[in-house]
Amino acid sequence: MADLALLPIAADLDAGIGLDLVDGDLALDDSLRSAVTISLFTDREADGADRRGWWGDALTPGQDRIGSLLWQLQRRNESPALLTDAKRHTEAALRWLIDDGAARAVTATASFPARGRLDIQVEIERPNGTRELIRFADIWAASLSPYQNRVVSERLLALQQLAADWTYIAQVLYPQVHA
Repeated sequence: MADLALLPIAADLDAGIGLDLVDGDLALDDSLRSAVTISLFTDREADGADRRGWWGDALTPGQDRIGSLLWQLQRRNESPALLTDAKRHTEAALRWLIDDGAARAVTATASFPARGRLDIQVEIERPNGTRELIRFADIWAASLSPYQNRVVSERLLALQQLAADWTYIAQVLYPQVHA
């Protein structure tokens, strides 16, 4: 079954990810790239003071959580421990592929190909034995770029307000989720 194709706007991810049109229709993709992209670049809620997370998870307490904890690595120094944590966070965020039967195995590799740059490579073994390799270059730039030098449009402000309203409603209706 095909997903909408989420494609990098440039060779690395710092320009963002978008949709494309093919013959007037949204481009589709039979690979797991779009699912992996959403799983890795949506912030998963964390424990502690800076919880972040996708607001929609508040609406489904106790169910699957979306996203990864890769965002927690942005301010850490480059080290072997950071590479280990990047691998662990990536594989944890993609565990659902195995649980849902979309993959037999998922293996992540993290590397520093240049100073200040973190790359992640994901190898997915599908149930039929085929392998899919997905690479993400400079994920730190991709994670930070939405917040740098952006002019916020009125429409985006309205969407942010709507998300905040829904989060508030979820917290009032389901206070046990946030206890």
